Amino acid sequence: MDKITEYLEKIDEVISDGKFKDNWESLSQFTAPSWYRQKRFGIFIHWGVYSVPSCESEWYPRLMYKKGTKSNLFHSKKYGMDFEYSSLAKSFKPEKFNADEWAELFKKSGAGYIMPVGEHHDGIKMYKSELNRWNMFELNGRDYMAELHDACDRADLGFMMSNHRAEHFWFFNGARKYYPDSEVCRGINTDLYGPAFMPDSGNIDKTDKEIFATEEYLRDWLATACEMIDRNHPIAVYFDWWIHKDEFRPYLKKFLAYYYNRGLEWGEEVAVFYKWGAIFDGCAIFDVERGQIDGVSRELWQNDTAIAKNSWGYTNGNSFKSADEIIRNMIEVVAKNGCYMLNVGPKPDGTICDEEKEVLLNIGEWLKTNGEAIYGSYPFEVCPTEGKKRRNGAFQESRKYSKKDFCFTAKAGKIYIFPMGNQIPQKLTVKSLRRSNEHGIRYEINSVKVLGTNSELKFSQNEKALTVFLDKKYDNSTPICICVEVK
Repeated sequence: MDKITEYLEKIDEVISDGKFKDNWESLSQFTAPSWYRQKRFGIFIHWGVYSVPSCESEWYPRLMYKKGTKSNLFHSKKYGMDFEYSSLAKSFKPEKFNADEWAELFKKSGAGYIMPVGEHHDGIKMYKSELNRWNMFELNGRDYMAELHDACDRADLGFMMSNHRAEHFWFFNGARKYYPDSEVCRGINTDLYGPAFMPDSGNIDKTDKEIFATEEYLRDWLATACEMIDRNHPIAVYFDWWIHKDEFRPYLKKFLAYYYNRGLEWGEEVAVFYKWGAIFDGCAIFDVERGQIDGVSRELWQNDTAIAKNSWGYTNGNSFKSADEIIRNMIEVVAKNGCYMLNVGPKPDGTICDEEKEVLLNIGEWLKTNGEAIYGSYPFEVCPTEGKKRRNGAFQESRKYSKKDFCFTAKAGKIYIFPMGNQIPQKLTVKSLRRSNEHGIRYEINSVKVLGTNSELKFSQNEKALTVFLDKKYDNSTPICICVEVK
């Protein structure tokens, strides 16, 4: 019996004996982990062989074989096209990687958990595997996921993982189209490159309408995804987009049932993050990439985004967001009942660039003062935001705020107001906290103050608005938070 078939039998046995079965009715018993709302903020990490060339993006393995792309031109000039991805994989030797240094930095950022990429679209596992030899332990003798998990345990950080293997089915098909002498076309290292499937039309980018994963590949995908959790015991798993394809659904249900049952065995509350309607509502946690949702979700959801504007992995040309921009994005996500996953892309030598370090440390300093309005908070019952309505969805995170824009969170007896404009007046008018039976509040206000200060602010309230008189002119480039305590 081959290893994949053996693993699939193990999966069926765990599902048969466990609480969770591979159907939506059973999987709807899932509940978001209690730690997820409490921690609210985590670090995504895109780091792997694709970091070595530090060119264009983490999609370098695909783009290097796609003629006319920046990565293809770069690879041809620097390495030559006879230096293929298998050779690049063997050159990944991050001698400066130190898991404890990473964990210390992430802890200082105020994050409660991390989520490194366990396997990206290139098919190379960053952990030891018995199912495929293209893993870091076989390539250079190190299991980076085990090292990170141990460091997280020492730093009291939750350890998650992401899995992007679904797209590996077609990821290297540019080599099949453009390079007839490539290893893909010659059938060399097929366990690295995968099917590299190209549709009959020859259009390698028709990944939705013309490319469909085979049963053989889906069996492999399920076995390797389950091996990833068995080896690494992550408290959550993130899947990228291609699992939304219809042919993945029965296998995805099996994964969910297997993982949730494993979580019960481990005594851990576990979760799965998904995009694009891949999983039925309530059976996992919905994720929006670089974007927002409309209104407040009744369930916890996740935004995943990156410090770099142009790439998830490290490149020499990365352009970075400011900490202030990221903090505003986080505030709006949390106000809408979301959790915030912020990505860093470490260098190929295993270090994190100074620009990303600075952003993380600045966020951490802000959370020291304002974290009580983020960690463990709830959406404000009247509304999450006040001000101009904006278009939401994936890749809709670039926003400009005015002095009339506010976000809100709440905890027992406290309402937190975040003025979102860069410049705010000393007299703030908040319509959502007017004295009203509906679309306002009836609570008697005890005190109003800016977090991080001790002095109480003057305020007035009527049926039109709550007016807060700030004690000084605040530079709100880094948002302040106003705590309203009620009886």
